[in-house]
Amino acid sequence: MSRVLWVSLMLVLFSTHGAFAEEAAVQWENDGGVFLAGADIVVSENVEGNLRASGDSIVIADDVTIDGDAWLAGRRIVVDGAIDGDVDIRAQTVLINGPIEGDVSVWAVDLTLGPDADIDGDLAYYTNAEADIASDAKVTGEVEAHFFSEGEEVVRVQPDDWRNGWEERQNDATPVLELTLPGVIILALFAGLLSFVAPRWSENVRRSAQSTPALAVFYGVVWMLGLPIVGVLAAFTIVGIPFAFLLILLYGIVFFAGMIAAVFVIGGLLTGLFGLSFGSSAGERLAIVIVGSLVLWGGAAAPILGGFFWFASIAVGIGAILIAGRVHYETV
Repeated sequence: MSRVLWVSLMLVLFSTHGAFAEEAAVQWENDGGVFLAGADIVVSENVEGNLRASGDSIVIADDVTIDGDAWLAGRRIVVDGAIDGDVDIRAQTVLINGPIEGDVSVWAVDLTLGPDADIDGDLAYYTNAEADIASDAKVTGEVEAHFFSEGEEVVRVQPDDWRNGWEERQNDATPVLELTLPGVIILALFAGLLSFVAPRWSENVRRSAQSTPALAVFYGVVWMLGLPIVGVLAAFTIVGIPFAFLLILLYGIVFFAGMIAAVFVIGGLLTGLFGLSFGSSAGERLAIVIVGSLVLWGGAAAPILGGFFWFASIAVGIGAILIAGRVHYETV
C-alpha cells in the first residue's frame, strides 16, 4: 500500500499548474496581488496588483501586464511584459525587454536591456560589469551603475543579435547543481560515516519516510519552498538581510542532510523490496548506502524526469529528518 502511495504522491506533486504561472509549485492570490514560487515560472496571464515570484527561472511573457510592482528573485529572469509599477530583481542573469513605468533596481551578475526595454523611471543596477544596453532601449530617468569587481570597467557593445547571444550565454552556463561522480562519492562517504557513527538516527530517518511517506513529502516540500520564500521576503528589508543570510546557510545545511537522508530512504526501500540479506547489520548499512547513492545519482541524471526524481528524493529526505526529529522530541 505504501509503495502505491509513493507513486500517487509523485504524480499529484508534479502534475499541477497554476493559473498565472506554468510550472509554479506554490501560488496564491490576495488583495495585494499574486505570489509565485517554484523551479521554472512563466507568467502567462495579466496580474492585477503586485507580483512576487521566486524560482530558478522566471519569465514574464511579452503579452502580459503587471498592474502593480514586481519583486523577482531567481537565477535567470526575463521580463518581456509590461509592468506598471516599480521592479526589484535579485538574480544571476537578467534580461529586460519590455515597458516599465516605475523605477528598476537590479542586483545580478549580468544585466541585458533589449531594444524594446522602455523604463520611465530610474535604473539602478549592481553587476559585475557594464550592462548590455541595446541602442533602441530607453531609460527616461537616471542610470546608476555599481560594480562588484574592482578596477576600471569596459563598456560592452551589444550586437544586433542580442537575444540569441544572451540565450547562448545562459545555455552555456554551468548548472547550479549537478550530482557528478565525485559528488556522489562524497555523498556516499558522508552517508556511510553517519550510518556507522549514528546508526539509530539513520534507521529512524529511514523508517519515518517509509511509514509516513505522504507526511514526509509534505514536510519536505514545505521546507524546500517555504524557507527560500521567507528568505527572499526578509532580504527586501535592511533589518532582515542578516536573517536572510542565516536562512540561506541553514537551507544549504538541511539540503545536504536531505541528500544523505534520501540515500538512506532509497537504499533501504530497494534492499527491503527485493528482500536482500547481508548477514550483519554493518553489511546491511553499507549496502543501503551504496544502493541509495547509485540510484540517486542515476535517477537525477535521467533526461526529463531526472529533475522531478531529484526534487522528490530530497523532499522526502528532508521530510524524514523533520519527522524523526519531531518523534525524538516528543519521546524525550
